[in-house]
This record gives sequence, C-alpha cells and structure tokens, in this order.
Amino acid sequence: MIRPILLILLSVFAQAPPKLTRPSSTENKPRDRSAYFAFVDHDYIFTIEVVKPGIPLLNFVSMTNEENRIYAKDIRLSLGNRKSVARLLSVETGEFQQAMSVTSIAVHPKSSFGVRIDGDFGNEKELSGATIRLGDEDFQLAPLSNFDFESLALKVNRLNLESPDFSDDWRVLKLELLGSRSPARKRSSFDSN
Repeated sequence: MIRPILLILLSVFAQAPPKLTRPSSTENKPRDRSAYFAFVDHDYIFTIEVVKPGIPLLNFVSMTNEENRIYAKDIRLSLGNRKSVARLLSVETGEFQQAMSVTSIAVHPKSSFGVRIDGDFGNEKELSGATIRLGDEDFQLAPLSNFDFESLALKVNRLNLESPDFSDDWRVLKLELLGSRSPARKRSSFDSN
C-alpha cells in the first residue's frame, strides 16, 4: 500500500516546474562584452538588446513629465575596437507593412516605446559599450547577463506609467540604478555626420 503512494508522490515532484535559479558566480562577474545593455534611474530606462547579429533594438521608458527626443545620431555603440553611430531608427508600423525609418523619435511624458537601431554594426552579436545622448546629457548603459536583462524586462513590464509617483513601483519591483548619466560632451565634426 505504501509503495503506490510513494510512486505517486515521486511522479508529482518530478513534474513540478523548474525553479528559476541565479546564474553561477562566473556569470555574475563584470562583463566586457554583452548582447544586453541597460540604463535605469528614476527618470528613464533604456535597454539595448542585440536580437540577431548586427541588429540591436532600443527600448525606452520615460517616467518624467517632459517631452524629449532621441536622435539616431546620438546613439553610439562600441563594437570591440571601433565605435559606430546609429544612422536611423526603424519603427514597425504593422504586421503587413514595411518598417518606417526615421532620424529621431519623440520621447513622450510617462511613455514607453521600442525601435530597431540601423547602422554599420556588421555581424556583431555583442557590444562592448552603449551611450545615448538625450538633450544635454549622456546616458552610459551597463552590460548585463541574459538572466539579469530578462529579470529587468519583467520588472519594467510591470511599471504603471499612469502612476503619479513611481517610488512605490521602485520599491515593490525592487528596481536598482544601472549605468550612469553625465553632462553631454560637446559635439565634434564626427558627431554631425
């Protein structure tokens, strides 16, 4: 009699869904290159993900009440031994329509959006750095592991963009500051191309 119950219990435990585990300590060490980059603070969240070789996507969340604009030429990606500036941003317009390419995109108050970054990125699967200029500031994105990027994406998807105060979201979702922001450097002739 005991034997069938034991078999039933073992089969139930064997069918339990796998638990999400943290990556090993070697996966948590600082990264030189990654397919995933993010900036997170109380005003903005920017993520860049290389989804296919040479094809990065930019997603952003604005938690401010200010209107702003991201210009393609202000997105700089480091590709190992060279840097590349984005040329255009591609916006998906619908299932059967071709993507629309633009030189800039509006960042509306309390909004989120995603675009493909078009430029000379070769067949790179990983980046060694990413910086976005927004207004008069440079936002340096931090490299992440796949696990940390997916964890951040889950949290960001739970943000309430209609909230009058995001401090509760930050506390409940346990968001942490990532990357850095600083006054933008002066434009050079390279930047105007």
